Amino acid sequence: MRKGEKKGKNLEGVKNGKKRKKKWLKIAIPIVIVLIIIVRSVISSKNAAAGIPVYTQNVSTGDIDTQLSISGKVMAEESMTFFAPADAKVEEIEVDKGDVVRAGDILLCFDKEAVAYAKQKSELEGKISSADYNSTVQYNNEQRAKLTQAEADIATYQATVDRYEQYIDDLTNGITDVTALRRADLYAKIYSVEKEMNGYDLAMQIPEEDTDFDALTRKKVEKQNELNKLNNELSLLSDYKTDYGWEDLLTQAKKDLADYEELLTEAKSAKSSAEAALENGTKMAGYELNREKAALESEDAQKKYEKALNGFTAGFNGVVSELSIEEGAPVQEGTKCLVLESIDNVCVEFQASKYALETLAIGQPAEITISGKEYTGSVTKINHIAEENSSGTATVAARVHIDNPDENIYLGLDAKLKILTASEKGVLQAPVEAVNMDSQGAFCYLIENGVLVKKYVTIGISSEAYIQILDGLSQGQEIVTAAVSGMGLDEGMAVTGMPMPDMSGAGMEGAETGTDVSTDTQPATQEDAAASQTQTEDETDNG
Repeated sequence: MRKGEKKGKNLEGVKNGKKRKKKWLKIAIPIVIVLIIIVRSVISSKNAAAGIPVYTQNVSTGDIDTQLSISGKVMAEESMTFFAPADAKVEEIEVDKGDVVRAGDILLCFDKEAVAYAKQKSELEGKISSADYNSTVQYNNEQRAKLTQAEADIATYQATVDRYEQYIDDLTNGITDVTALRRADLYAKIYSVEKEMNGYDLAMQIPEEDTDFDALTRKKVEKQNELNKLNNELSLLSDYKTDYGWEDLLTQAKKDLADYEELLTEAKSAKSSAEAALENGTKMAGYELNREKAALESEDAQKKYEKALNGFTAGFNGVVSELSIEEGAPVQEGTKCLVLESIDNVCVEFQASKYALETLAIGQPAEITISGKEYTGSVTKINHIAEENSSGTATVAARVHIDNPDENIYLGLDAKLKILTASEKGVLQAPVEAVNMDSQGAFCYLIENGVLVKKYVTIGISSEAYIQILDGLSQGQEIVTAAVSGMGLDEGMAVTGMPMPDMSGAGMEGAETGTDVSTDTQPATQEDAAASQTQTEDETDNG
């Protein structure tokens, strides 16, 4: 037989086999369905006669702890950000991001030589500023003294001038000869002109930086011409003198008056100069403030450069969580260099929903699980502002401090929390499965004369297994927890109670423990009746 023919027959055989299997399934499936219907009918007829078997359990007393189960992230409660204390160059970085350091460890060093130079420069600038202020104060005090002296001189010279003017008037009135009076006047004027010329000569002999020799020479020539005219006029007058020589007294008096008038003029000029040079109180107060400011800045700079000389040192045990500079790079004052976060003072931060906030409080103890290891702690902080999470739900940030951290804790890891939000000791309790809810409230099923009866109860706090019974039941009462077959229960049903088996037993692998209630009853929940106060991390978004 040829290979092609053989292959064709094999394929035909496979197809025939598949057709036979399909025919068999069409016959077997209806038979199985009929058998199942017959078995369920038999079971239902037996149950109708003896009542539906249900599990029961007695009301007991015990301790109930309500826990908030939620997740969060491990964070440091203490951190330190290091900023460059002054303009400097990074000489050496002793750590990398993620390194664990101990208190006292050197983290970073700056160029000490450059920092020392900048420190000395800042110190000198402070001294210069202080010296400038002291010089200004000294100069101002000198001008104030000159002003005081000039004011005193003016008062003295003015009084002397007044007296000489009165004396000259008296002498003039006593001399009747006009020629004598003119001679006295000429002598006084000649004296004044000669005195001015002497002043010009002195100015040219001891010149100052701004001395104008040409101007002084012109003035001297003008005064010389004036002096010649006065001498010529004097030579034309007769030598007549009064009997008592009053004209000589008059001449001397006028010379003296000229001297005092010159002194008075000089005193007034000194006063004007002192007043112009003298700083007012407002300016001096400003100088004082600037001096104090410069002193503070210098002191602050010295401290900053001292810090730079010492480099950065860890103040506590921690981990370097951020490193934003490079070795050898110049940095300006205030540049963020690195961040150190504590590994001893740590917490778990989580986001609490509005339901969690109803039971959450500062001081509540917590069990913490991080990477499979257990720790203890307590709630230490609850923010008073809500923010929307990625799902748009408003949550409030809260914090649990870890009491016993160790080297196995890593910042940023996820952590699971069980926060004890309520606790009752020695209270009446019923299994969670036995408590249901309808429109009228919480209730339990009792068995009276083989029939289910609703018993409304008042409930309190709950744990994962039990709900506190405040009113409606008494200790030892038998209550229904679930139907053995898992079917729904309703008031008036005929039932047969049987003790709730130990769920850890080998024979209960397939037992039903949940209650499938009818449409008008539901298992009790925390949100509807505050029966179960255990909240899970599904209620919040913790990233």
